[in-house]
Amino acid sequence: MADPVIVRVLPDVPAIDRVFDYLLPADLLHLVRIGTVVRVPLSGRRVAGWVLEIDVDAEPGRQLAEVSKVVGEGPSADVVELCRWTAWRWAGRMATVLRLGSPERAVRAVPPVRVRMPSTAPGRPVGSASLEAGPGVHVVEVAPTTDPLDLVLAAAGSGQTIVVVPQREVADRIARGVRGAGAAVARWPRDFAVAAGGATVVGGRAAVFAPAPELASIVVIDEHDEMLQSEASPTWHAREVAIERARRAGVPCLLVSPCPSLEALAAQRSDGGAGLWAPAGPGAPATPTVELPEPAERVATAVRRSGWAPLTVIDRRGEDSGRSGLYSSRFVTAAREVARDGGRVVCVLNRTGRARLLACRSCGTIAECEVCGVAVHQDDRGRLVCGSCGLVRPAVCAECGSTALAGLKLGVTRAREELEALVREPVTAVTAAGSTGSDSTGGDGSAERVGHDRILIGTEAVLHRTGHADLVAFLDFDQELLAPRYRSAEEALALLVLASRLVGGRSRGGRLLVQTRAPEHEVIQAAVRADPGGVSVVEAARRRLLRFPPAGAVVVVGRSAAATYVERVGSPPGVSIQGPDDGRWVLRSDDQRKLLDHLASIERPPGQLRLQVDPMRIR
Repeated sequence: MADPVIVRVLPDVPAIDRVFDYLLPADLLHLVRIGTVVRVPLSGRRVAGWVLEIDVDAEPGRQLAEVSKVVGEGPSADVVELCRWTAWRWAGRMATVLRLGSPERAVRAVPPVRVRMPSTAPGRPVGSASLEAGPGVHVVEVAPTTDPLDLVLAAAGSGQTIVVVPQREVADRIARGVRGAGAAVARWPRDFAVAAGGATVVGGRAAVFAPAPELASIVVIDEHDEMLQSEASPTWHAREVAIERARRAGVPCLLVSPCPSLEALAAQRSDGGAGLWAPAGPGAPATPTVELPEPAERVATAVRRSGWAPLTVIDRRGEDSGRSGLYSSRFVTAAREVARDGGRVVCVLNRTGRARLLACRSCGTIAECEVCGVAVHQDDRGRLVCGSCGLVRPAVCAECGSTALAGLKLGVTRAREELEALVREPVTAVTAAGSTGSDSTGGDGSAERVGHDRILIGTEAVLHRTGHADLVAFLDFDQELLAPRYRSAEEALALLVLASRLVGGRSRGGRLLVQTRAPEHEVIQAAVRADPGGVSVVEAARRRLLRFPPAGAVVVVGRSAAATYVERVGSPPGVSIQGPDDGRWVLRSDDQRKLLDHLASIERPPGQLRLQVDPMRIR
């Protein structure tokens, strides 16, 4: 018999982040390649693991155990390297990432590669020119109501395509459409073998790790959606992984969105965006001007405007916040009219009982941070504190100088009761926890019950759990515009995109209504003009000033082992450390690569540790 070879295996064990060498019997060699899933003995038990190297040199005098079993197919060799990069980029364990590219159940073999493209062509939808332009990152700006299916069909017409879609129902519809056009489709993660056989892959954020032996393009739908970033550690983002995979494969990567993110626009630059975020030099203005590149493609102006629903802005600055209540008379009139005509009213109020907005009793202006523009709150000493940048100032209105500030604190439950009394119609409250109301069956959150109610009120969950609306009203949009989060402007604009889709844009006759004390805010003006570029320009300058991603790298360190880990980080050049704040530390650096290389060199201490690299929400 031939001698066994030595393979290097990474065990699928959460507490272990190192490889081990094993003997692979020669009769199993033909079943193993880079990424194959095997079972190996480890500490008295058999565990699964991935083969990362084959035919390595053994350490002299070391006795090795044998591979117990070949389980089946795993990530392809190129995906293994992509997972290695992902683990470095988000300071995570490689085993956690390798699971994303592995089949749900054991796959013994994959079919021969055969790419079956659509038999029907969709014409030249927006994005076609970017596909023809070849490798690189191409930002495609569409209208909120644009159907992405035609673009996906155009991409699949060039060869095997990976399509990443944050919304499951949209992914299902795209998969049906591509299959109906005659192409082979793999729904990820269910159809591992089909994807490995050359089919177009459609799925959520993990689809970016699917096997694609004949990859021709990658399409990320709604690249701005925060669902594309993992909430668990490592906090990897599908958009960034898609960009890296496309770069390695030399294929185009299309980032599609009605409101492109700063990360997408920066990645589109030929220099990777490095010049865009260079630190301001001596004598630079306090608020730097940043010129962002235009999207590679965008829909025609008329199409874009038709996809953004008409927006009515109700300015509440002149009202007494203590007496006027949550509902303006204009909103109440509009809600009654829609309900009387048999339409549906959806009200959004992102408060579940604890709010921190402060408004001046004299002029109605929201108290904001002078540096970063987010809402401030009062601490125990009565001072105004910014939860984003930490600025502290006296409790004085910056607009009129008044010291009389009032809190805005009406939650969803009480708001439902008041709205029901005002419109004289049954109102159902909808939150992530469920549905309640005078005409509700209880808090089970059933989609059927929500689907029949005419007036709904709730957190932003109501936008995801409703099929259509004739009027969407944001009762306190300042909660979104001025939230103490560095991405609050982009998140607020994304809510308006979602609401525009819910009412079907201008073509279906639906409309949006916003109650605010900041009517000139760039987000509201962008929605009114159907031009999200204005938000990007302002946000780019703000992020550059405050060194938030993508202008800088941010790592949040938490859990019980955080203090020990931060101590091991030390004080490397170019890295600032803030904390502890409620048991968390924040690491910042202008040089992302140096910071991540430094973190990769640190041995993790025992105990629970959570690292969030460039998270969507820092606070």
